[in-house]
Amino acid sequence: MSVPSDKPPVITSPISPDLAVVRKFILEKIAQGAIATLVAAVIALLVKMRDLNTELMRKLASKSRKRPANEAMQRLQLELPFVFAAANDGKAATGAADDDNKPKKRGARNPKPHGRPVLPEHLPRVPDVRLVPEAQCTCPDCQVQTERVSLKTTAEKLDVRPAQYIVSQTQVETRACQKCHRYIVSAPTPDEVVDRGILGDTLLVHAAVDHYQDAAPWERMERNARQQGVPLAANTLAASVGRMLDLFDPIVGHIRERCLSSSFTALDATRMPVLDPSHPLGIRSSSLWLIEGDHQYACFLYAPSAEAEHLRKFLEGRTLDSVMCDGSPTNNCVEKDAGGRRGGCNSHGRRGLVEALRSGDARALPGLHLYSQIFHVDAESKRLGETSEQRFERRLRDSAPLITELRAWVDLRRADVEPRSILGKALGYLHRQWPRLTAFLRDPQMELTNNEVERDLRCWVLDRKTWLFVGHEQSAQRAADALTLITTCKKMGLDPRAYLRDTLAKILAGEKSLTALLPETYAAAHIERAPPVAA
Repeated sequence: MSVPSDKPPVITSPISPDLAVVRKFILEKIAQGAIATLVAAVIALLVKMRDLNTELMRKLASKSRKRPANEAMQRLQLELPFVFAAANDGKAATGAADDDNKPKKRGARNPKPHGRPVLPEHLPRVPDVRLVPEAQCTCPDCQVQTERVSLKTTAEKLDVRPAQYIVSQTQVETRACQKCHRYIVSAPTPDEVVDRGILGDTLLVHAAVDHYQDAAPWERMERNARQQGVPLAANTLAASVGRMLDLFDPIVGHIRERCLSSSFTALDATRMPVLDPSHPLGIRSSSLWLIEGDHQYACFLYAPSAEAEHLRKFLEGRTLDSVMCDGSPTNNCVEKDAGGRRGGCNSHGRRGLVEALRSGDARALPGLHLYSQIFHVDAESKRLGETSEQRFERRLRDSAPLITELRAWVDLRRADVEPRSILGKALGYLHRQWPRLTAFLRDPQMELTNNEVERDLRCWVLDRKTWLFVGHEQSAQRAADALTLITTCKKMGLDPRAYLRDTLAKILAGEKSLTALLPETYAAAHIERAPPVAA
């Protein structure tokens, strides 16, 4: 039996193997008695075929859906502790073995209350009284009229009163002196959104919120109204809502001013398709910027394109303080022109590692494990309701060592990961954006991510999927103003419908003081009417 060499012979190409050549090679080595050489060559061929198949599966996975179902991501996150379990020392392993010997309690670790929920106290209670029939109110034995013992509430159910169209009649009283017949006076009437318009103020407010917050098209409102026999035209409704939004321009300008003068500013942009007959495709891709200030104000700004000059024009003459945004070069003007201290979004930094892992590259797991611990520090601070100073102390104590470890891992991996691979691009992003990604360890006001702005942009992104486009630039500007009012109300814990209805009534009644119309003034006067804010 021959002794195999250090390098096994090549049987055939692993990309397109020739079975006849493989069969001939096996028969020759068996005839020669070179069994060890045969086994080594076959194993080498299988290893090459396995590596090629793994690389092919990785490329196919990277070309498929970037965001699989949430269940898959949850399973991936549940597997992370098992991946790093082998890295624990012997003491940790012994402790885990002791925990396994303890009797485990059945059921969920953090049980949640179940059964019928407790309905909110601020909802009005409308009793549905069920009385005993008159025929049964007399005792059959004594023939005596029975008396009520109790009227007990046996159940509470959440119900709704359907929207009902009404005709609001404006009746103006006129009085005259019956003695001299010279004095005549009529009751004053408020201004109207549209002179001699047929649509009422409350209808316009609800239509605006339904359209810009809940993405209900004007045509759907027309169809639903006509099903109830109401002659509501979509064009008339859209034009009237636009005229109503124009009355809120001073309030929108105030919100924009507060956003750009805040000590903490966060911004991001997304696409806004606008009809344009001069464009070859008929639809021009414009941009919608969202600039938020101090976690309280939200200002949407329309721009004809996604170029940086429009953001530079928005920030012209401004000096920003702490600014949170992503790593796009479009945002460079917040540092160069506005002088802001720019922070980076760690969700963007983590996103590249997640995509690499989804494509089959397990080398991204250590980085994701460190990011999970970093995010947990801020989540724990939020759960405890800490102030920004307390959160900053927690970050310096708990997050800073994890950031140091993450930096060492990035430097180590960049030396052996392909630069053009998904993981290589993710590591390159972390390396280039590192000073901005770690700004939250130097600035107490800085956030860990830019998720707050992206969540508020989601309302428009969902609207965009329903509308497909806006009609013209004026409509795009009005959409930005409506989203500014609605989003600011939600950030202040206000009901947008109630604020727009009450403020519109003040504007039409002739209120001249801008302070009396602002959302913060309304919030201070109607704090008890604020709906519960979801965590």
